[in-house]
Amino acid sequence: MEHDKWIKPTRILQKRLGLTSYESQAYVALVVFGPMSPKEVSEKASIPLSRSYGVLRNLAEKGLLIEQSAKPSVYAAVEPLQALKALLTNIELEMSSQLDDKKRAAHELTKILSPIYIKSKDSKSKTRKVWFTRRDFAFLSIYCEAIKNCEKEVLVATNSLYPPERKILEAVIHALKEGVSCRVVRQITDFWTLKDLKRYENVIKAGSQVRYLDGNKIPLRFAVFDEQDVIIVFPDEQKSRIHEIESLWVRIPPLAKILRQFFEELWNKGEPILPILEKTKRKKRTHKKTAAKKSFSRVV
Repeated sequence: MEHDKWIKPTRILQKRLGLTSYESQAYVALVVFGPMSPKEVSEKASIPLSRSYGVLRNLAEKGLLIEQSAKPSVYAAVEPLQALKALLTNIELEMSSQLDDKKRAAHELTKILSPIYIKSKDSKSKTRKVWFTRRDFAFLSIYCEAIKNCEKEVLVATNSLYPPERKILEAVIHALKEGVSCRVVRQITDFWTLKDLKRYENVIKAGSQVRYLDGNKIPLRFAVFDEQDVIIVFPDEQKSRIHEIESLWVRIPPLAKILRQFFEELWNKGEPILPILEKTKRKKRTHKKTAAKKSFSRVV
């Protein structure tokens, strides 16, 4: 390019909108210098003449250029607003097509691999005793699967400061619809947003039994599934985020029975959580209104 100031738009077209370097240079050159023949574009945009014909055809197909009948042909840039709208439309169509193809591939793989996974899991679950892992997104998926696969009962005691992820709540609702009993002992903190509180309230109204207990009175964070599997979560004192903690997942029915008894002790100490939720929601709303008034007064 003849001017360094056109480098930025060519880089944006190339790096962020997916054009090739030659396509980016050609389009910007046509915007800057107006309609040109392929030879002129080659000179102004520093593109080999042999490549300029294909580059210009590609840009025309993408809606960035129009070809004017002449000998030789003359190409003109479409006004950037309209041209970039057309480019985005093409990108969206291409991405949508790619996503549809990936969805079909995922569906096909699911049909092939899921029966194999279930068979393998059933054969190994009887022998697997201990599984130590981080509480990451993979763990979360397996945890939700365990909730959905419960036949009778899910028990959870947690001193977490944060609300449960949406996926977990969806898994609990699924289990409730299947007739599984879900009981939870937990605390509510200021880290919960109004949206978190309302979402959790909906799960309780769907049938989940929850009692409030201060986190300091819940010394162990755990879950018990059908008196078979146990998850114990160990926070890392050096880290504060929810996904940077570790979990022990074991299938030891005697341990599950002991933790179930411990859960009952915590349950009996707890109090109904709905009044706590309502109180916290009122507090959040009041704080929100106060903040809005202060903001308005500063503006006025």
